[in-house]
Amino acid sequence: MLRIERIISNKIARSEFLSWLEILATWALIEATIWSSRKTQFRLFWISAAFIIGSTLCHHPKLNEIGLGLRGLRSSLWVIPAAIACSAAAVLLAWAAGTLHPLFGIVGTASHSIGYAVWAIFQQFILQSYFYLRLEKLISARAAVLLSTGLFCLVHIPNPVLVAVCLVAGYLACEVFRRNRNIYALGVAHAVLGLTIAVTVPDDIQRHMRVGIGYYHYHAQRLITPRG
Repeated sequence: MLRIERIISNKIARSEFLSWLEILATWALIEATIWSSRKTQFRLFWISAAFIIGSTLCHHPKLNEIGLGLRGLRSSLWVIPAAIACSAAAVLLAWAAGTLHPLFGIVGTASHSIGYAVWAIFQQFILQSYFYLRLEKLISARAAVLLSTGLFCLVHIPNPVLVAVCLVAGYLACEVFRRNRNIYALGVAHAVLGLTIAVTVPDDIQRHMRVGIGYYHYHAQRLITPRG
């Protein structure tokens, strides 16, 4: 009996160690990606994505377990109209203040929006399906919400606008996921709010939504670009 208990205890310890290792490795890869530039950043981005997807598939999870099924979708749909309402209010305020502007870049608005929506859903997968679910097994659910939110904020440093938004939106998203276990509506709401920030907050403040070293590159570019 003692031998069986010892084997079970060792398996639990190995599982917990693996979870912490996956969390730290993924967070380190993300940080390395956002604080690198050009070809190095491009390579690290795909290495990070491959690691996240590969280490998820290694556990053979069911779709409902990681928020990719239909369970909890209906009960979490309310976040989409809530995000749209916040977006509408922000657009009206920006219009009144004269800060409303088109999306940055040469890509068309529709393509830009669709691409960002896909990226937003993947970010929710990283935050909820990867970080939160692993942390929930290691610590309490409430603590997992707070720690996941903290990690979400850290990867948006040094952009003060995004860090502030992520502190609130990240916490609410983790709470919604904790109760509903679905990322689709959260991803759509993320996309709505992200695009809203992009068109309502002046570029000189949100710096084209850049984080990491890109935030400072934008600043340097603004300083050396002649006026007129």
